[in-house]
Amino acid sequence: MKRLFIPLVVLLALAGCRNTTPLKPSPSGAAFELLYVINPSDTAAATPLTEALVGPVPFLPQPEPQFRLSQIDFSMYDRLLQTTRNILFVTVDPERYTQAKIVMKHDLWANSQAVCYVNAPNREELNTLLAEKSDYVVDFFVKAERKRMQQYFIDNINTTASYNVDSLFGIQLAIPTSLNKYKYGNHFLWISNGSATANQNIVIYSTPYTSKGQLSHEALLARRDSVMRANIPGEIPGSFMGTEVKHLYPATKEVEHNGKWAAETRGLWRMQNGTCMGGPFVALTVIDVVHQQLLTVEGFVYAPSRDKRNLLRQMDAMVYSLKWTNND
Repeated sequence: MKRLFIPLVVLLALAGCRNTTPLKPSPSGAAFELLYVINPSDTAAATPLTEALVGPVPFLPQPEPQFRLSQIDFSMYDRLLQTTRNILFVTVDPERYTQAKIVMKHDLWANSQAVCYVNAPNREELNTLLAEKSDYVVDFFVKAERKRMQQYFIDNINTTASYNVDSLFGIQLAIPTSLNKYKYGNHFLWISNGSATANQNIVIYSTPYTSKGQLSHEALLARRDSVMRANIPGEIPGSFMGTEVKHLYPATKEVEHNGKWAAETRGLWRMQNGTCMGGPFVALTVIDVVHQQLLTVEGFVYAPSRDKRNLLRQMDAMVYSLKWTNND
């Protein structure tokens, strides 16, 4: 019998190819839950941050908090809690820190984990920092949840919806299989899950871009109502899905999306001239430079008699998954 001979150099090469990095676990906890680690003596100084974390999500018809907090002091924190999906540490220590600072980390002890450290040498500097930067911390955790949702939608992608969106508008969206009902119009596509209790919808539409005047808040709202009037009528003749402006006026702000200009509009919709129906919406408008078009991707929710925060933020994740197919 011939003896098998493997050169030493090959064995060393094979050994070097082994991945010795330990695999990180999945994060624990539910969406928009946050572990808040802070000593009781520092809670008063951190009040601006605490209020921002439990404050109401903007543009919902009923108040719902940004996060559900589980607050503990450092003596209760141990390794069993390290894999929590969202962790916020607030520390006051004059021996360790010379200035107030915020440090943010991803995937520290678990995959897709978001961890934020707020450190300060004293409570006065902590309070000053958080009076200015609390929204920055909230935004960090909100975007971490958005990224997790987007990955879930990508893993459960609706290939039919992806093909239709790409063919009609030249874009990519992470639309999950739960949204599988379609309505087509003139430069318009409506995709819905068709649910009677937790109705989620994506609307995509484009119109010619002729001037910067079309990018104003008022022009974007007028364009939205015109498109919805033509494509989403109500059950009663003459009714249509419009923008609510009386009880809570919508807001538009300029944002950067994939390194380019975009306009984000948030507000409430209601069935105009029809039945009592309404809910929140989020819309992202971008400029299609190649075709000189204004392109809008909007997510809206209809969920009477139930909480809407998570439903709307799922739509937010779909809307912000927008990418041009040609990567321009």
